Amino acid sequence: MARHTAILLARDPGTVLAYTVMAMVLLTVLRPVYERLGTFGGPPIDQEAPGTAVMFTLLALDVAGQSLLSERTWHTWDRLRAGSVGPLTVLAGKAIPLTALFALQQAALFAFADAVYGFDLAAGSWRLALVVAAWSVCVTGLGLAVGAWVRSQGQLSAAADIGALAVTCLSGSLVPLPILPHWVAQVAPWTPGYWALRGFQAAVEGDAATFGRTLAVLIGISALAFMVAAAGVRPRRSPARERSR
Repeated sequence: MARHTAILLARDPGTVLAYTVMAMVLLTVLRPVYERLGTFGGPPIDQEAPGTAVMFTLLALDVAGQSLLSERTWHTWDRLRAGSVGPLTVLAGKAIPLTALFALQQAALFAFADAVYGFDLAAGSWRLALVVAAWSVCVTGLGLAVGAWVRSQGQLSAAADIGALAVTCLSGSLVPLPILPHWVAQVAPWTPGYWALRGFQAAVEGDAATFGRTLAVLIGISALAFMVAAAGVRPRRSPARERSR
């Protein structure tokens, strides 16, 4: 399953590649804006680069959802759910290459920010890599959860795009929370993007307490998302079989 999914992703990398390039363009265009807004406790790039990474990883969430929705389009969904493997095995096979893809997307953006705008990758070291991994797993789980329950491309696009935009705005990833309405700061901790953003910043700034807390929250959200996805791919008994019971 993992090999099959990796081959499909490699054959059609356009969406994630486009989002990566778009992230670099937005990072460049918004650079003067963040410089004028001020530091908010650190260099502006420490807010801009992680926020842009969170935003465009979320926008690529539909790639994960599509990996499950395609099974219905290709009429292989029932066979997949009726197989001998469990739902968690199916999801693991889908999740491994997707997680690697999202991690590469973030790595490319952070490398660009480091080379061009001075984002301190060296300061983040292994902590930044851990947050990248945790956030990649989280986005993969969220995408698979959506893909397991929607029934059409239109539903997937609506859920993924609206959800990604809402989380991006409410988490403070696009615009820093200090300049947003007060109520947004109250809502922000309920979004996964908020914790990813704080995790990236804590990794670079060396804030061990915040770093550990954000990792725990992201792992918890990931576990919940995969449980929702597993419920969506679990085989269901046919009505005739239920009556026989």
